[in-house]
Amino acid sequence: MLSTEWAKRVIAVLLLLIMGAFSFLFLTDWIPESKFVRDSFESLENSKDTVMTFSAATLSASLAITTFPDDFATPLAETLADMNVYLIAILTLLLFEKILLQYGLYSAFAIIIPIACGFGIAFVFTKKIAFKSLAVRLGILALAVAFVIPCSTFITDVVAHDLLEYVDNTITETESGADKVNAAIQDTTENKTIFEKLSELFKTAIHDVQDFMLHCQNSIRKCMNSIAILILTNCIMPLMTFFVLKWILKELFQIALPMPPLRRKDLPTPKAKAEPVAIGE
Repeated sequence: MLSTEWAKRVIAVLLLLIMGAFSFLFLTDWIPESKFVRDSFESLENSKDTVMTFSAATLSASLAITTFPDDFATPLAETLADMNVYLIAILTLLLFEKILLQYGLYSAFAIIIPIACGFGIAFVFTKKIAFKSLAVRLGILALAVAFVIPCSTFITDVVAHDLLEYVDNTITETESGADKVNAAIQDTTENKTIFEKLSELFKTAIHDVQDFMLHCQNSIRKCMNSIAILILTNCIMPLMTFFVLKWILKELFQIALPMPPLRRKDLPTPKAKAEPVAIGE
């Protein structure tokens, strides 16, 4: 019986050592070069270019609107310029995701998983639940950190493809609108008003200030919708993917392990009740 128990322990230790060595020597080189991860890098780079182009488009439109006389469109120009605060925040998060994808993969397979295997070996010899819990939790953390960004970018490309097309169309319209406003202002034709020039360029009826303000408000509304889409696809979806992936791993491998209490309090032994003695016996 003793030899069988030790044989099981030796097999478990060998499996954990092989798993840690395989993760450190093979997965650290193979996973980052896989198509799944390379596609994720490309998707993050495209998202970064989209945000930077969007920021340039809103700034160009803001500068174009401020050139109108009497400063009647200044509030709209300031609104467009203020959108860059959200775009900078999205760009910062994209850069963080890129760093996490680049260094998180290496950390997960070269550091965290071997450490988890070490705690697993400690559990085999000591049979302490705390080591087993740490090993499993570190394994979950490694897999979640390694695959949260690739999974989120894949889901975004599949689910939010139409939404991203809306963002691209908004950027194109914003850039084109800024160019048309600049062209109308620089046009030196004297027999046409600025609004007639805008009507010809935009191919729509812009008769007065109110019509132009309405057109700018529609453009701002599209820009706000596009920023909301970028926040959803680049900020919320990675966070949701992390928790969903963590839950899937937890349910798949049944790793909900209770942590042992730090201190074990011995319960007091109940005292035996004295039996009543009958009087007169």
